[in-house]
Amino acid sequence: MTENAKEAWSEVGERFASWGRRVSDRYHDVGTAQDPVEPAKGDLQRTAKELVDELSRGLSALGTTIRDDAAKKELSDALDALGTAISATVSEAGQSLRSGGSGGSGSKGDPSDD
Repeated sequence: MTENAKEAWSEVGERFASWGRRVSDRYHDVGTAQDPVEPAKGDLQRTAKELVDELSRGLSALGTTIRDDAAKKELSDALDALGTAISATVSEAGQSLRSGGSGGSGSKGDPSDD
């Protein structure tokens, strides 16, 4: 791939990482408001409660993040970057095919190239 597609995919990673950090921050914020599990409960019951609590925290963090206008913009930018990266990759692949695949090494269908 040329630098254009590489840069586009790098931006996709950066934008989704940024949005993921925002969700993670919200997840941790929600976690500080939760009560600890009662120590008198049995292991299975405690594990089930922890699982439900973690799922609830995750969904709450996601919901809060999605309602945040800045987070919506960040996610939209990440999805736009994804579209740009896909377009750049398809364009470069088409150019490579039209030029006879000069960008790769070895012959087509050679299993040693994998």
